Amino acid sequence: MSSEFINSIIEAGVVGAGGAGFPTAVKLAARADYIIVNAAECEPLIRVDQELLVHYTGDILDGLSRIVEETGAAKGVIAVKEKHQEVIACLQQQITHYEKIEICPLKDFYPAGDEQITVYEVLKRVVPKGGIPLNVGCIVCNVETILNVNQAVAGIPVTSTFVTVTGEVNQPVTLSLAIGMSYKKALELCGVETFESMVGIDGGPMMGKLITDFDLPITKTTKAIILLNQDALVIREKMKSLEQVLKQSRIACIQCQKCTDLCPRDLLGHHVKPHIVMRIANYGLSDFSGMKTALACSECGACELYACPNGLSPRRVNIMIKQEMAKAGIKIDRNEEQKPPSEMIEYRKIPVKRLIGRLGLKEYDRPAPLQKFEHQVESVRIPLKQHLGTAVKAVVQKGMSVSKGTVIGSIESGDLGAKVHASIAGIIKEVTPEMITIEAQGGIG
Repeated sequence: MSSEFINSIIEAGVVGAGGAGFPTAVKLAARADYIIVNAAECEPLIRVDQELLVHYTGDILDGLSRIVEETGAAKGVIAVKEKHQEVIACLQQQITHYEKIEICPLKDFYPAGDEQITVYEVLKRVVPKGGIPLNVGCIVCNVETILNVNQAVAGIPVTSTFVTVTGEVNQPVTLSLAIGMSYKKALELCGVETFESMVGIDGGPMMGKLITDFDLPITKTTKAIILLNQDALVIREKMKSLEQVLKQSRIACIQCQKCTDLCPRDLLGHHVKPHIVMRIANYGLSDFSGMKTALACSECGACELYACPNGLSPRRVNIMIKQEMAKAGIKIDRNEEQKPPSEMIEYRKIPVKRLIGRLGLKEYDRPAPLQKFEHQVESVRIPLKQHLGTAVKAVVQKGMSVSKGTVIGSIESGDLGAKVHASIAGIIKEVTPEMITIEAQGGIG
């Protein structure tokens, strides 16, 4: 592993382009048997990976090849759903030039993009409960992260992110947007004129977070903006308070165990038993070992938005218990015996088409082609924490002039984090511990 390679990633501020935003330089500073590109994109409606693999095929293959070389991996594997024939065709046209890269077709199920499920599907290796893919000799990165690594090697920092904008829009599209642009501005680019009675989701409908303030900025990890009516099933479920969740659970949980039967992590052998957690929450039973099963929950939402016949939310109960146990310093027991995957793992995968129907999103399941917009970005508000770890510290002051790509936030030595760069040229208008505001010179960035 060359220090030059890792330093280029650090300088570019590359983090996982989705999920928690783990700093990529830390992830790639290791030796591995395999590098897996997670292109499963199992969340309904998101199209970023598909579009990038078609339009930036060579850049992504170059980036993956460099990572394979630097980590000493035997192979790089692109895990993509077999239904995406256009994507696979584009890869096959160029992949012959890369000796150590191959394609692994995946079935169309949820959550194929859970990195531990992806590892199992590609290598039939089980990441231990509470562990990471490196524990079984592999590193998993998503498509845009690989692209950003390739650009980092060329000295190009992360100043934008690819986002699928869909839902209640005239024409779903995938765009490259300046980090720090507001959700509202991005939606207006797609013809949205009114936000009354509308709620957004940053990310996929299963695991994404609610957007109720459209003036908030997008970040390095924003992969989708889904605009829906506030009465949509997914929105109503996500807006339930914990008090409502617990009350409904006590009234309607029939202990059918479907939440456990379809739990992806339990099927993997991680002993996640949401039906037991629900029983404890409903009846106040002091089953400590049963409560600890919540710690291995991936929060994929399969239990609440697909499995439960009564529309309950074991996921929310698991999250509550995980938070309380974290406060008490209780962690996953890594010495617990790892069970083998269930014999039913191949038969209990959730079909994405059926999931889309269950979520009431069939009318929004449309292509979102990558398009270039020559849009004006008058100002951006760039968060200083867009990654797992600690917030970066501002290295600019109010009134300073910056160019696109200027470092505006840097990490302290030894801290887990990633540098932040100006996404437009302009003047620093405000600096707070959480955010830096840049206004474009002449009104255009």
